[in-house]
Formats: sequence, structure tokens, C-alpha cells
Amino acid sequence: MDQTSIDKPICHVLKLKNDIVSLNQRIIQLEKEVKSIQENCRHVFYETDVTRSCIKCHYVESTYY
Repeated sequence: MDQTSIDKPICHVLKLKNDIVSLNQRIIQLEKEVKSIQENCRHVFYETDVTRSCIKCHYVESTYY
């Protein structure tokens, strides 16, 4: 990453905080997309003793009760 001038650390910190907010919003959006894909998937599960995982959408369920 490029190093910005240390004469303006407050501006740089504010920009970084704004970037963090934007990226967190993007994460939330992407998580919703993944959830939608998983809800509409015709799952093909690979099962272990304690979990079953869809090989198509990576949905995971615990089978350990």
C-alpha cells in the first residue's frame, strides 16, 4: 500500500474508517446473496459424522444433536 503523508493523518484515518463502513455494507450485501443462493439451492450433501455440507452452495448443517 502507498504510504500517505503523515502531515494529514486525520484525513487518512477518516478515509480508512469510511472505507471500513463501505466494506462492511458490502459484506452484508454479499452475505444476503449467499443466503438467497443457499435457500434456493437443490442441495447435494456430503455427510460426515457431525455435519452435512452442500457441495454446490456450501450450506452446512450440524447433525450432532
